[in-house]
Amino acid sequence: MQAKSNPTLSTGLTQVHKFGGSSLATASRVIAVADIVATQDSRQALWLVVSAPGDTTDLLLHIIALADDIAKRDQAVSTLYQQLALLINETLPAIAAQQLIVLLQHYLAAIPEALAQQRHNDVLAIGELVSAQLLAELLRQRGLSAAAIDARDFLRLKQHQPDWLHSTELLRSHIQNVVIHVVTGYIARDEQGTSITLGRNGSDYSASLLAALLQASSVTIWTDVKAIYSADPRKVHNAIPYQQVSWSQACQLAQLGNPVLHARTLSPLTSGNTELIVRSSFEPQLAGCKVTQRAAQQQGFITELQNVSLLTLHQANRSSAAELSLQLQQPVIALPQLGENISWLLPTDATESALAYLNKQNISAVRDTQEYYALAFLKPNTSAQVSAVAEAFIQAQGVLHRYENEQQVIWLFAAAIANYTLEAIHQQLLKVKPGLKIIVAGSGNVGTEFLLMLAAQQQRLAAEIQLELVGVLNSRYALLQPHLDATNWQDALAGADTWNASGLLVYLQELSGAKVLIDITPSREFTALYPAIIAAGCDIISANKQGVTLPSAEYAVIKQTLVQHQRQWLSNTTCGAGIPIQRTLQELRSAGDSIIEVSGIFSGTLSWLLCMFDGKTAFSDYVEQAQQAGLTEPNPLDDLSGTDVQRKLLVLARELDVALELDDIALAPLLPLDLSINNWPEFLANRAQLDRRMATLYEQAAIAGKVLRYVGSLSLAEGKATASVSLQQFSATHPLAAIAPCDNVFVIRSAWYADNPLVLKGPGAGRVVTAGGLHADLAVLVKQLVAKAAQPVLLA
Repeated sequence: MQAKSNPTLSTGLTQVHKFGGSSLATASRVIAVADIVATQDSRQALWLVVSAPGDTTDLLLHIIALADDIAKRDQAVSTLYQQLALLINETLPAIAAQQLIVLLQHYLAAIPEALAQQRHNDVLAIGELVSAQLLAELLRQRGLSAAAIDARDFLRLKQHQPDWLHSTELLRSHIQNVVIHVVTGYIARDEQGTSITLGRNGSDYSASLLAALLQASSVTIWTDVKAIYSADPRKVHNAIPYQQVSWSQACQLAQLGNPVLHARTLSPLTSGNTELIVRSSFEPQLAGCKVTQRAAQQQGFITELQNVSLLTLHQANRSSAAELSLQLQQPVIALPQLGENISWLLPTDATESALAYLNKQNISAVRDTQEYYALAFLKPNTSAQVSAVAEAFIQAQGVLHRYENEQQVIWLFAAAIANYTLEAIHQQLLKVKPGLKIIVAGSGNVGTEFLLMLAAQQQRLAAEIQLELVGVLNSRYALLQPHLDATNWQDALAGADTWNASGLLVYLQELSGAKVLIDITPSREFTALYPAIIAAGCDIISANKQGVTLPSAEYAVIKQTLVQHQRQWLSNTTCGAGIPIQRTLQELRSAGDSIIEVSGIFSGTLSWLLCMFDGKTAFSDYVEQAQQAGLTEPNPLDDLSGTDVQRKLLVLARELDVALELDDIALAPLLPLDLSINNWPEFLANRAQLDRRMATLYEQAAIAGKVLRYVGSLSLAEGKATASVSLQQFSATHPLAAIAPCDNVFVIRSAWYADNPLVLKGPGAGRVVTAGGLHADLAVLVKQLVAKAAQPVLLA
């Protein structure tokens, strides 16, 4: 029943926050918890409930197991001391750390006597005591008013049930004149005053008991997951993180053994007004998930139960699943009734205890000798039905028993089902909208335009797919966090941390679900990360030509990694910006055509320059205009040297599986041969040489009635490839002459288009068309994900 709290304990402005062992496992994590506490509403009293740091409880259980082997026990105690002392020293200043280490030594020195007296729970309490003292002291070091409290000083349970009256009286006497109380989780005392532990997830239970005693406005469970998911996100990549879950569904999930919600955690709060919130201490910027009576809608869930057994009883029995669960401190699920008998599902390792308890109650129960794996579907509403296709697929996995009522369906199997099967079932039962996480490398002109377009795409495609921006980085800084605003990221990026390859790769590895990295950098060094990025589960969309034109051996490694991890590398904007030249070549070849020659104008920059150049204004003036308009490469010398066109020709050669290296492509640069330029300022100082050369070439072409065009050509004949890049003259009637500034022209001669070549023409430079080309590649991935989500489950 709900606590009848004394009014002196209830201010109406009280929050309870629980931090688990993973949140306190290292000094950096303890400091992160202190950071979270410091951001809470200072107008509300804070009560913090803490678990033991990391694996401390496991180590204490190991020490208890070694009670009769003094040498090994003492060695284990020494190991624990070293681990906890290191944590303390790394978290606190020297003087404060030394004081707490003295207290730690006192706790550990009491272990032999406690073991001799069989007071094992006093030993297990050490981890929580250390956490409470450590966090309280760290908060005091930050100037906050904090004190540690041993929950055994006030929390009393009687036959597994909270003794609300006694606990309230004791708590009142132990409230200190501080703003923040740090309370030990997991431990309490029984009616005889003996230390007890609260079992699995006992700290969560401690937090909800405390919240009920205080009539707190909220209790927040800080853990290593960011929400309550529709399924286990470690197994189901497209599991949905819910922002709200109703109390009724939360209770059903808890009864089903959900790993985040537990029946005992919820029970003290069920009849009160306290909200339960689940948040991630690793991503505190996220709002998490509220369990509330005011949830806007019901949700759908699937959850698993491993190693469970069936007990069958006559319906007239005088016990209940809830009563048995309380006695066993284990989930016991009352299955929908079939006939006159009722069935309960419970962990196999608890069945002997269950039978013994029922026998004492003179209740006859039959245990099924089969051990089961159970899959439960919690319906989003009472009218929800399992489709015939989904049911057929589930049955094909070997269903032994099936139970259904208005709230849920439970299937029992002889063995666990594979993760990919679980994901397929989840997709069919919940009809999940697919999602794609996007990381953008490169924040220049094209990157900015791409992100501006992304904001519009997110809205346009919202009904079909969730496009989530989770990273923006440039050569120095990286903004890596979920739910970034594609329209308002510049200031945040400018204030972000510098990044390194290992940190980026760890972040990518930890991202769940479909993800793609958009490379809009000019960096060759960044392309060296491609294999690791692919191995982290990312597709790649690249406007960076450096990767596609790497030496063959390095390029082959990337291609092999793509095959190994079944990822895609889309690079259509590396040649032609938004013109689908690569996609066209792919389609022709896949249809059975063979390419003879690809030639044309591959540089939108040089196209613009040669169309604009009139022989009167200095050519270098146009180069500066093009740079300011964002029409050039980041270094315009890549355009003037011809190497950009050379790379694009190699891109097309690689697309056609032609074994060429960059040096195999004959290059006649636009720059004078005697002009050796290493950087842009040096070019500007020596620009007159280029201006004189271009004026002469323009005059020669004009006298002949021709125009200047910078052309690339790749010819394939008898298994040999010939490639070249050079400045050429064309008559005014030639297809390569009649172009607009920035146009690219691709002339494709093939077996099908031998006499009348296929011509692709359009803008080949500019931030808008290049960003648009990247979005065209992104649309390919989006279409695949949407189509996959819409596919019916294929029967095994």
